[in-house]
Amino acid sequence: MSKSREKYPACRVCASNEGFKRVLDQLDQCRVCGFVTFHAFSPDDLLDIYNEDYFKGNEYPDYVGQQDALRRSMRNHLKQMWRYHPRPGSLLEVGCAYGFFLEEARTYFKSVAGVDICTAPTAYAKEKLGLDVDCGEFLTMETSKRFDVICLWDTIEHLVAPEAYLEKARQLLTEDGILFLTTGDIDSFNARLRGANWRQIHPPSHLHYFSRQTITLLLERLGFSVVGIETTSYYHTVFNVFASIRARDGIGSRIASMSLALLGEKFARRLGFWINLGDIMFVAAQLKSATS
Repeated sequence: MSKSREKYPACRVCASNEGFKRVLDQLDQCRVCGFVTFHAFSPDDLLDIYNEDYFKGNEYPDYVGQQDALRRSMRNHLKQMWRYHPRPGSLLEVGCAYGFFLEEARTYFKSVAGVDICTAPTAYAKEKLGLDVDCGEFLTMETSKRFDVICLWDTIEHLVAPEAYLEKARQLLTEDGILFLTTGDIDSFNARLRGANWRQIHPPSHLHYFSRQTITLLLERLGFSVVGIETTSYYHTVFNVFASIRARDGIGSRIASMSLALLGEKFARRLGFWINLGDIMFVAAQLKSATS
């Protein structure tokens, strides 16, 4: 048996045991379906990532302070969703953080709820925004409710076992319900152009790197039918862009720091723009029973 077959578990997308090959310096690619993932982590590596600091400098420069920009992007998600699910109903967001999307969504849905493992963000969502949000693990969440819509925005790439989360979502959807998710597209032109320097590659925060082919394969294996995959746009402030670059090492960090100092942080927070690099997928999937 080859070393690759001994070292790694079955592929989370196609369930093959044929092993992986090393790609992009530190990632591994399934020899059968092409799914790309990061194996070189231990559960202990992930325990300290998702806390309040994650939203205050570790991953996001200032998540709450940038909520106006975030809400613009989330309203754009809602417009895209409405083309696939143009009716009110019940919605659950997995990985809801501070609840900004849920607050935008409750204008359109009869009921909205969320779940997230981070204590401070879920407390904010409940106490400041009055949202029905649980702090805990989605996989162990007990509920008798069924939802017409379940969303995972920029979440699936963080999950150790994405297939388990999608299976749980399948169980909680109504018969004609729909699943929406966003995640990076490692087969996009920008990702292939940037290679190992693609902006979405930063394990162990991002563990999994899907393409249109592999996310479709995973969803179909779990009982979904993909009804649409498109790209999506995000609204960014100049502050968010430069502050994110500033957090890295190298000459780019120094240039970003000087640029922010020149512009002034207050002005940089007000100045923003829409961007779509074509490397983030917006995926809509229904249960196969609903599309047959």
